[in-house]
Amino acid sequence: MEFDKTKFLVKDTSDYVEFDVDDKLIQEAYARNKSFFSKYGHAGTHRKNVEKQRMTGYLAEVAIKKTFDCLEYSNSDVVDFLYKSKSFDSKSQGCNTVPLPHYVGTLYEEQDKRNADFYIFSRVKNDFSKVWIIGFISKKDFLTKSTLMPVGTVNNNFTYDNARYELEYNNLYKPKILFIGCKN
Repeated sequence: MEFDKTKFLVKDTSDYVEFDVDDKLIQEAYARNKSFFSKYGHAGTHRKNVEKQRMTGYLAEVAIKKTFDCLEYSNSDVVDFLYKSKSFDSKSQGCNTVPLPHYVGTLYEEQDKRNADFYIFSRVKNDFSKVWIIGFISKKDFLTKSTLMPVGTVNNNFTYDNARYELEYNNLYKPKILFIGCKN
């Protein structure tokens, strides 16, 4: 009898971890953002509003760390977290509403070269009031299941200025599954 992994996939918004952002979280994300900027400037950002993009990413990282205390911030510039012998890279996007399971998580094409074992996908409300930790997937499974969207692809009146991989959230594993050993 084969193990049925599908029962652990994201099926509904109730599978997400919802995190309310407070001033302390914003300050911690801002400090991480400032530290990165002092080392690298705007490297790694792809949006026109680079400050907002970086804060979106750091808010997601801080919410993930606060939610799953077993994760340790990585000292690497390539991945965000470590847990035991595995590495995790946080992937976040801004939004205005609760993200739905058929929405997609993205990874810019050049990021597939990073040595991450897993990706953790999140959405951050554009007013920075909330983070939804959507789910996780191994890098191998993500690259196998996702679709590479070339530069110039038009989707919902948006033209992709960078090639990116896309995968619907309902292909991710529920975030709480991976971190059963955490205190939270």
